[in-house]
Amino acid sequence: MPTATTFSSYKQFVGVAKETQQGQAVAPTATIPVEKFDPEDKPIWLDDKALRGSMVESYGRQQGVIKTDFSMSGPVFGDTLGWLLGNLLGDVAYTGGTNAGSSTTTSTTLVAGTTTTFTVASGTGITTGTVLAIGTGGTLELVTCITGTTGTTVVIASPVVYGHTGTTTVQPVTAPFVSAFSTLNSGAGQPTSHTFTHFQGPVATVGARTYAGACLSEVTLKWNAETQLLMFDAKGSAWPSAPAATTPTSAPSTVTPLASWRGQLGIGGPASGGTLVKTVTDGEIVLKRALEVAFTTQNVQTPYIIQRGAVSATGKLNFIAADETPYTTMLANTQPQFQFVIGNGAAGANLVQVQVDVQQAAYETAKPNFGKAAVAYDATFMAEANTTNAGVSGGYSPGKVTLTNAVAPQSYV
Repeated sequence: MPTATTFSSYKQFVGVAKETQQGQAVAPTATIPVEKFDPEDKPIWLDDKALRGSMVESYGRQQGVIKTDFSMSGPVFGDTLGWLLGNLLGDVAYTGGTNAGSSTTTSTTLVAGTTTTFTVASGTGITTGTVLAIGTGGTLELVTCITGTTGTTVVIASPVVYGHTGTTTVQPVTAPFVSAFSTLNSGAGQPTSHTFTHFQGPVATVGARTYAGACLSEVTLKWNAETQLLMFDAKGSAWPSAPAATTPTSAPSTVTPLASWRGQLGIGGPASGGTLVKTVTDGEIVLKRALEVAFTTQNVQTPYIIQRGAVSATGKLNFIAADETPYTTMLANTQPQFQFVIGNGAAGANLVQVQVDVQQAAYETAKPNFGKAAVAYDATFMAEANTTNAGVSGGYSPGKVTLTNAVAPQSYV
């Protein structure tokens, strides 16, 4: 009996890696567990409709420029969400960590945005993969060593964010690490792009296609305490797909998704104490970024650049009506602070947490809802730009998303 060739949809997976140049594909360094990855290559078709004396409309077709639009969705994993946030927002501050081993000091000056190699007074205990806390106070940052020390020379994954003078404290640290994502305002304001590698089966030899130059236009976080895990939707654009160079390997971490009931929400302050609100049943936060896929006359069909534009954020909250507060907040335009925190309940290196901060949540609607046994309010808000939620690049940001996990600093962007 002949055997038909088929490919199982259940064997799909998506890998991700940061690029050094937009549009140049790189092999995946992490796996993002998703329920759906939906890419579509979209060529522009150029039809010849010049009149030739016949009763027809079109005499030929050529292919014009081409891009890919994609979407993905699934549960939020507190370690892989950072790839999406770093791509859309761009600014990330790496802090946290637990001291491990002996500290040392720098022997050379570190230049912000430039230095990837520097020397220390002692290289003891610094090997490939060691995370180092450099500096103290407001200029403390975490970096990851990508090669073992040669004598006292340290090579790190990406340039330092802050400048550091000689004799600055360098302390090896272990997880948990903190990554805070905000709107990038320095330089050209263009975040790191990423390559998504989609194993799907039918691609000859390797089974996978790459989507280089990927830029996200939207990331939505949504929850329902009764029925859902914390979930995400994302979409964006990329260079047209190409077969992967080699067959990728699925390598998801052991981190588990987060049950929505674990969330805590604060309005008018943090999600604790007197500003903790217990009446929200479900909600969502939508982070958006304008994208422009630009093509030029350079004798290639691929984009010249996918240009990132302005960032905006909105929210939706559904309250059980303990009182009229959602309604009066909208009428008064008080624009309260909003904070949503959800974690796995673990401690130390096993802690995984997602925190969303909006310093000014300007309510747009607060509609009474009489469709259930308890009166409710369905509220929406716009996140206003502010300096409190801004990151290390300064300026303004409508919000900030902070992850706590064991992912090495400098991995996401």
